[in-house]
Amino acid sequence: MENNKRYTIFAGVNGAGKSTLYSLLKQAELGERINADEILFSNGWDWRDEKAQFKSMRIAVDKINRCIQSGTSFNQETTLSGISIVKTIQAAKEQGFFVKMCYIGLESPELAIERVAKRVTEGGHGIKKEDIRRRYEASLKMLKEVAPLCDSVAFFDNTVRYKKVANLNNKHLQVKEHDIPWFNRGMEWTSEA
Repeated sequence: MENNKRYTIFAGVNGAGKSTLYSLLKQAELGERINADEILFSNGWDWRDEKAQFKSMRIAVDKINRCIQSGTSFNQETTLSGISIVKTIQAAKEQGFFVKMCYIGLESPELAIERVAKRVTEGGHGIKKEDIRRRYEASLKMLKEVAPLCDSVAFFDNTVRYKKVANLNNKHLQVKEHDIPWFNRGMEWTSEA
C-alpha cells in the first residue's frame, strides 16, 4: 500500500535552483507549499529586515508542524545548513510520512553567489556572500547526515543546467553521473557503509 502522506524537501545552497525545480514538477502531488521566502514576500515584508525574516521562518515552522500533526502532505525548501531539518524529518517519519528529498548542488559557492546576485537584479531577495559560502559547506556536511534519513533522495547538479546525478532509495545508491565533485564530496558517507 502506497503512503499518501508525503513530505518533500527541496534542498541546496542559496541560488541552486530549488524554487525552479519545484516549478518544474507536478506541484499538486507535492502538497502544501511552505516557503519562508514566499511568506515574507506575500506579507509585503522586506527581505533585508532580519525581524521579518525570523517572523516568516517562524510562520513556516508552525505550518510544517501543523501539516505533520494533521497528516497533510507538504513540501519545503531548505539550504540544509542547520540541524532543525533532522528533527522535522524524524517527526514526519514518526507520523508515517514518506520523506523525499530533491538535493540540488552547484560546483562552487562562487556560482551560488553569482546566481543570487542575478536574482537580486531581477527583483528577488539577496543573501550575504559570507552566508552563502558558509551555507555551501554546511549544506554538503548536512547532506551526509540527512540523506540516509530520507526514504528517497534525487540528486541534481545545476551547475550548467539541471542534470540528475543519482538516486538514493531505501539506502541503495544508484549513481548516474560520476564526475560531479560536490556530489562525490557530499556523499563520502556511502563509502563508510
